[in-house]
Order: sequence, then structure tokens, then C-alpha cells
Amino acid sequence: MPKYNLSNKGKHSQKGNRNIIVLLLDTLRASDAYGNNSMLNINKLCSKGTVYENAVSTATWTVPSHASMFLSKLPSRIKEASHDFLSDSSIDPWTVKTKFLPDNAKTLASKMHDFGYYSVLFSNNPFLSSQTNLALGFDKVYDLWMDSNIKYNPKKAKLFSTFIQSQNVRKSLFKTTVSLSSFIPSKLLDRAYLNLRIKMARGIANADGTNELDKGAIDTNAVLKEYMEKHYNYMPQFMFLNYLEAHENYPVEDSGIIQDKWLYLSGILEMDEYITKQLHGAYKRRLAYLDEQIGKSLAIMKKQGLLEDASVIVTSDHGQFFGEHGLLYHALHPYNEVTNVPLIISKFENGKQVRDHSEIERPTSLVDVHGIITSMANGTNSVSQHPIISEHNGISEGWDGMLLNSLSRRSEYAAKIYKTKQKLNKKSFAIISNGYKLIHFFGNGVDELYDVRDKEESENIIMSNRDKAKLLLSKASVVR
Repeated sequence: MPKYNLSNKGKHSQKGNRNIIVLLLDTLRASDAYGNNSMLNINKLCSKGTVYENAVSTATWTVPSHASMFLSKLPSRIKEASHDFLSDSSIDPWTVKTKFLPDNAKTLASKMHDFGYYSVLFSNNPFLSSQTNLALGFDKVYDLWMDSNIKYNPKKAKLFSTFIQSQNVRKSLFKTTVSLSSFIPSKLLDRAYLNLRIKMARGIANADGTNELDKGAIDTNAVLKEYMEKHYNYMPQFMFLNYLEAHENYPVEDSGIIQDKWLYLSGILEMDEYITKQLHGAYKRRLAYLDEQIGKSLAIMKKQGLLEDASVIVTSDHGQFFGEHGLLYHALHPYNEVTNVPLIISKFENGKQVRDHSEIERPTSLVDVHGIITSMANGTNSVSQHPIISEHNGISEGWDGMLLNSLSRRSEYAAKIYKTKQKLNKKSFAIISNGYKLIHFFGNGVDELYDVRDKEESENIIMSNRDKAKLLLSKASVVR
């Protein structure tokens, strides 16, 4: 691990002196973060800070990734964060009421509180909220997502929110839809169902500001400024800021593009190069905008004195697919595009970034962020290196499983989507060791082995290296 002068007796090693700020740029993959000329502020942090070139998220979507970081455990060892949402309709992440951590969990934030820090969460993600237990231990929580994305179309946002957050409303609507579908001739049902999904996709876009660059960063900075000016108590601060700009949906140039990943993954719509370039291009535009807002966030912190003695950590919870491996977006199998994330640690003194540049090439698990932060806080080197394992414990989009299951008997399109969701809901994990990466599918597919230098994971070499694959699998079985 990089050195933080934790064994020294200077002011930076003293318990509670250094402010610690985590900028969690949700859905930012490493390949679009490092060396991105449109992310000038991130590049500046990289140029002087410690850069982990091969940081690996422990999970493929928000909930298990954050839960893992906050508890310093693999997601599969956190029952609440590893539900099968497609199979169990009684548990639904989209209600934003599901508890993803046990009520008595000793989280990173609660440990920081014990170390004398005042911990503050600024969240633009409904999964990361005071309602889901992922905010456990924070002294102050700003659930910015509750207001940020409804400002563009309040009426539609309220309607969509009611639909998403109320299982009873959805179940009633689904039952009505299934009943009405019985009166629709089979030849017309596919067209009706496709139109329904397209209408819903466009409705979501209009409700959450898809066509806008901002997905809460402006509000985050406004609340951050207010907090620093009115509520900052001059205690050592542990701040965790989640930004959602890199998350789908995207402000594509071609407004006719439908942003429903299951229509593409099931083959109902063709996911050609034009589609993926449009989506990836819009993603990059969001990143440029996000970087600009990050610069403003740091300026607010500097003006209010937070960067007089601070460490700033930039990372993400997972990446994003844009057609690679035939996949789109995330909560899918653990290939590099969704598991390799940025991890940058920068020191600030007297409001200025201190040159402490180093590049860590060896793979590093994002679960180690927990130990890195607590080591900074308590002045002891308690960081332990975890095995590099990334888990896919199922898809997050299981909310329509009941409807799909019912409609699939008469609708070819519903059957295709349901079959695709079931297939991609199968668990898998990746383990990296000794220059190789194994992706294991638990018998639901053929395992894949890659040389870690093959960043695009284009050549599966398992047939000629079965002994290496078996060794990696045995290592994983010990720790999972």
C-alpha cells in the first residue's frame, strides 16, 4: 500500500487532524477517467496524488459496492446487500425502503465518528440514503436525490416516484395490465408491450432530466456551500459526496434513441455501433460537466478552510458497459469495463495540493478503501490487503419480474426480456491473482480466463491454462 506517513509523529499522523473527503463519482469507469482531457480537475489530482491504476470494485452495481466499502466485506458476506431481486418480489430495491445493511452494522462512518470525526453524507443516489441503512453512522445526511431530479418536470417525477416507491401501486397496475392483455390478440400484444416500454423509457427521461447534463451536482455544491457557511462545526470532517452525473440515462444527440437496456440485451432492438457511440459520447459529455462541478466543489472547500489539511479520495462504485462483451450499462457480469474504477488519493495543505505522486500498478480491491480511510483517521497502519474479487450477485432491475412472468406466456417480447433477465441474473465472480483474471459462472456458463495485460479481455485463454484457472478458483473458495 502507499505510505501516508502514518507512523510519523507529525501533525498529519495525529488522530483527528486531517479532514478526509471522498468524492464518489458513481458509474465512472477507469478507462474514461484516467487520461481524459475533458476531466481537467481529475487529471490535476492524478498528477500530484497517488493513483491506483488497477483499482477493482467488489461489485457490479451501487448497493453491494457501497455496502462492501462501508463494512470492509465482500458483498456475498452481507446478506442484506445480496438479495435476488428478480426472484423475490417481496424485496425491491426501487422502493428505496429496502434495508441494505443490518440496523446494528458498524460502518465506516460510525468508526470515523468514534475516531472523533464529524461525518457528513451528500447523496444523489436513492440507494445511498437514510432510508436504506447505507447511511448508517453518518452524523448528518443530505438526501439530495429527493429533490434534485424532480425539478425538470415535477408532475411527471411525482407520478414516476409513486410508481417506483409503491409496490402496491405497481402490483395493482401490473394485474390490470395482465388482465387487459388477455383481450389483446397475440399478434398485437408484442407491439402494445413494446410501445409501453418505449413510453415508459421516455417518461423516465422526461421525469429525471435525462436530457440535462446536471443530475444533482449543482444542488450538491449549493448544499455543500450552505453547510460550510452555516453548519461547519470545525471538528475534523469525514465527508462522502456521491455524484450521479455519469449514471444512465444520457443526453444523447439523437433523441430518437430508446434508453432501455433490456430491449437491446434481449435482441428486440439492435445494439449497433451507432447506438453505443451515441450513448458513450453522451456519457463523456456528462463526465466533462461533472469534472467542472468537482472543481467548484473543491473551490468551496478551499474557501471555507476544509483543505488546509485534508486528504481527497476520488473513486467510483462501478463502471459501465457500452457494447463491450455484448453488454450495456452495469449490474452485469464482472468484466473490466464495469469493475475497473479510478482510485486517486491527494493530499492538501494550506489549501493547495501537495505533490505526493506515485502510481500503484498492482491490482487493488476497493474494499481496501475502508482500511485506508480508518488508517488515516486513527494514525495507525491498519490497512490489510484483501483478495481481488469482484462479484455479480444478480441484477438490480427485478421490479417487473411478476409482470414479465405473466406476459411471457403470450408475448414473445416479454418472454425474451424475462429470459434475458433470468440469464443475466445468474451469479458470477472474478478473481485476479498472479497476472491472471478468472471469471467464474457457477456452471451457468463457460468460465473465462484472461491475462491481466489484456485490458479488453478479448482472448479467453482458459483452454490452454486450466491449471491456472483451477488455482484461482481454489483461492476464491477460501475467502468467499
